[in-house]
Amino acid sequence: MQNNSDSALESRATPVQRRGLARVDALLDAAAEIVEDAGIVGMTTSAIAERSESSVGLVYRYFPNADAVLVALAARNRERFMARLSEAFAADQPAEWTAFATLCVDVYAELSRTVPAFRIVRFGDVVVLRFANRDSTNNVDLARELDDLLVARYAFAPTDELLFATQLAMECADAVTRRAFLHDPDGDERFLRAAKELVVGIIEPHAGAGAVTTAPADGAPSRGIDP
Repeated sequence: MQNNSDSALESRATPVQRRGLARVDALLDAAAEIVEDAGIVGMTTSAIAERSESSVGLVYRYFPNADAVLVALAARNRERFMARLSEAFAADQPAEWTAFATLCVDVYAELSRTVPAFRIVRFGDVVVLRFANRDSTNNVDLARELDDLLVARYAFAPTDELLFATQLAMECADAVTRRAFLHDPDGDERFLRAAKELVVGIIEPHAGAGAVTTAPADGAPSRGIDP
């Protein structure tokens, strides 16, 4: 019987040494490959052990079950998204907030094309949908980080309404982008364009008179992305 309690979905051990971190990464890499090939249902602890050329005991050393691996994989996807977005932001330095908003969709689409199982596991909703009594904070935390950047770099007013709009835009873009990759491994450009339009359309009413479309040269750094 599936145990959906929070304790059953948490990693058993958080490695701090390089060797332990490498082991966990290898297990998550194996899990992602399995999900890509056989779907989430095919991701069992024995399958992860076989794919990673390790033992089932090693899997259980770090994760109580396959569901906990899924939660960890979703969290890693979120970290990879923010890291790649930070790199892209630093390289492009989008002057207008609309360019930053569309950059978020571009990065999401890029990871969906290149990172195994990213388009399937993503970093939030799959956890909530699979485990009804678990409140995943991945999407909420991500919305806060993006909201922080809109405030710090593009002079948006920091309001609860903006935070809600950012979260709503992210959820809508996630759903439409997921549809873009449903039958096309490269992503249907029609849906990707629609995702960008949705994000801009949802956030735009909150730009207000106080917001600027051009980022200030000395804009304050935001959490998660260094301008």
